[in-house]
Amino acid sequence: MSASWLRILCCLFLFFAVSGLVADKAACRRHVLSIYVGGLWDLSGDHGREGQAAYMAARKAVECLNSQGGISGRHIELVVADTGGEPGRLLLEARKLVEQKKVVALLGPTSEALIPVLRNYAETHNVPIVLTSGDDPLLSFRKNESVRWTFSISLGLRPAIKALFREFARAGIEPVAPLVADNTRGKRASLWLQGYGPEYHLRILPPQNFGLHDTDMVSQLQQFKEEGAQVIMAWGPSSCGPVLSGSAKRIGIHVAVPVQLLSSDMLKKYTGSFRLWTAAPPLLLGNDIPLSHPCAFKVNRFMKAMGKKEVRGFSIEELLAAGAAWDALHLTAMGLRTSSTATHSDLRQALEGLGQRYYGVMGVFKPRKRDHSGLVPSSLIILERSKNSWRPVISSSRR
Repeated sequence: MSASWLRILCCLFLFFAVSGLVADKAACRRHVLSIYVGGLWDLSGDHGREGQAAYMAARKAVECLNSQGGISGRHIELVVADTGGEPGRLLLEARKLVEQKKVVALLGPTSEALIPVLRNYAETHNVPIVLTSGDDPLLSFRKNESVRWTFSISLGLRPAIKALFREFARAGIEPVAPLVADNTRGKRASLWLQGYGPEYHLRILPPQNFGLHDTDMVSQLQQFKEEGAQVIMAWGPSSCGPVLSGSAKRIGIHVAVPVQLLSSDMLKKYTGSFRLWTAAPPLLLGNDIPLSHPCAFKVNRFMKAMGKKEVRGFSIEELLAAGAAWDALHLTAMGLRTSSTATHSDLRQALEGLGQRYYGVMGVFKPRKRDHSGLVPSSLIILERSKNSWRPVISSSRR
């Protein structure tokens, strides 16, 4: 009797030992086969809500990609760090993700203020990054600016200007008055605004500036109105949006802005007393996007994955952050599918040499060596604000 029990116990021991070895081997195999992508977003601090929205969308994107087989059978694993809005913390977390977690790419940040830090790290350490905020043009031929390793899924200023100017030309809205922030980036924006005028046969008035801490912009808008301006084309940080909205209401002049200037506070102040336009990503229309738009399928899939109720609760800042994170994951996956190995250099070359466009929720992108964004201006939708929602002004022609 005791011998039988001994044999049974031995069999059980061998069974559990072998099962443990098999499980460990399977876990090890999953670890080896996984492709790690790093996310650097503010999960706390002033931009914590946007960072949380980006994190949620990135997780949903990974689930979606892995359910479709991942990258040639290899699953993507997302490793996210909280940057807390601090440059030093972002740099520390970026190093950990690259050196310890061996991520193939970095996505982020939440705040535009952290972009220079992340870009400098990427270009210095030869690590691909996909920016999910900001509007800087990533053109390789620009002087004193390296963009070998920096890509972007965020809406650039150049495509937004082209989309809006095309609509102004179609509708005969001119002259256009550039109103920009009084800083280095504002000066750059004014050059872009003046430079694209002739291409669309629009008369552009001499630009005016506003301070980042100004409490109104009435004098600038009044002068533009006296000069015959039909629309103000404004650029600046989103913190200036409420002041712009209040001043435009007092003067009664129409305004057009890139989406980066929009904020929940600005939209709350909008009462419909002037026309407000923006060059928007398809995502901003949500389920109301026309089925004829080339990004309609991707937008509807995003809405389904995120949940309509969840998306409806997002502020405009959170929605844009979520959309950019979703697209950043899918663009990275698209590059990984065409690269020979999941290495930093192969991924960079793959993103520069994509043979097809990426159709996302933020627009249509075709990165290439000379332009690491490649956003197609005609994929943006010109929207006009009503009191509580957006409506398309015109369905732009596709090219």
